[in-house]
Amino acid sequence: MEQGLQKKINSAGQTLIETLAAAFILTMGISASVGLAVYAFNTSGGIVKQIIATGLAREGLEAVRNMRDTNWLRDTLSIPPSPGGCYNFATSQANAANCYTSWLNKNFCLDPTNSTTNSCSGTGSSATYYLGFDSSTQYGWVLKKDSSNFGLNFNDPAKTAVWLTNGFYSPSNAGCLNSLTSDYCRKVIITKVTTAPYNQDANMPLLEVQSQVWWVDKKCPRAADYSSASVTCRLELDTYLTNWKNF
Repeated sequence: MEQGLQKKINSAGQTLIETLAAAFILTMGISASVGLAVYAFNTSGGIVKQIIATGLAREGLEAVRNMRDTNWLRDTLSIPPSPGGCYNFATSQANAANCYTSWLNKNFCLDPTNSTTNSCSGTGSSATYYLGFDSSTQYGWVLKKDSSNFGLNFNDPAKTAVWLTNGFYSPSNAGCLNSLTSDYCRKVIITKVTTAPYNQDANMPLLEVQSQVWWVDKKCPRAADYSSASVTCRLELDTYLTNWKNF
């Protein structure tokens, strides 16, 4: 009788230990699953922001390229000798190639050194701009020089009288530290390169276009400028434009 009772007590002890072990394993599994889910959620959120930022940076380059092409379309092909053409690299002759001489300033000002044409207000070989979309203007895209107001808003109803931003991010006319702006900021830098071989003709410089975007995330606080933003929450895309449309 005593032996049977002792056996029953030992069995009860083993059952309790097995239950505790199972509960521990289950708790660890749930904790790991929750941690993985939280990590996946945070990662996916960061990826979404990076995809949007990449799109905004690409939009900056494409818009400036479109402005260059529009200047071509609105310009008149220069036929030498009057009003003069462009440098012919094949024959090494000045004013010997037909080209578009107003490709930098015809309708859109893309020349950071020009201080007279189309209100360019040029002050040097490089300048920073904000890029926006205004459907009330003739050409839609607007590129204006600015030194600090790079914040973006998406479909901001307060701006509909001026910036018709339906479906677009457009300048909030405020700095990136302003909490009323969206999580994204963008600036476009245009640099006019006139070193060799782009110094042969004033109509044939090289334009370097940089589209910089930075954004706010959990570990990335608001930053006033691209240079001060966290490296994990900023990106830059570059392109080069030339006056290649000559004949």
